[in-house]
Amino acid sequence: MISQAANAQMRHIAALESAKRARETLVSIRRAHERKIKVIKCKGRNHKRLMVGGLADMAGILEMDKETLLGAFMALAGIFNDSAESATTAGWKLTGASELAQHRATRLKNE
Repeated sequence: MISQAANAQMRHIAALESAKRARETLVSIRRAHERKIKVIKCKGRNHKRLMVGGLADMAGILEMDKETLLGAFMALAGIFNDSAESATTAGWKLTGASELAQHRATRLKNE
């Protein structure tokens, strides 16, 4: 017959092993969750990039060389971040909204 002390020792060892497995499972779940978050963020960035590419295509600027295009984007960012140019950016927004609405209407007609 096993003494109470030996029995308690065996239960203690079993509990430690169970806790270790639970900790490993938790770490695995957290890593999987972090990977999912990373993938979701990556998909969001890729979606935005594709949208910008589509808009660049609609504007007809895809044929520009990359240096000119980057310079134009940098100038655009400078204007966009300048609060004194809010009227300019508001005008751009109206023009863009009009163009997108026209593009959607054309697309719906062709479907």
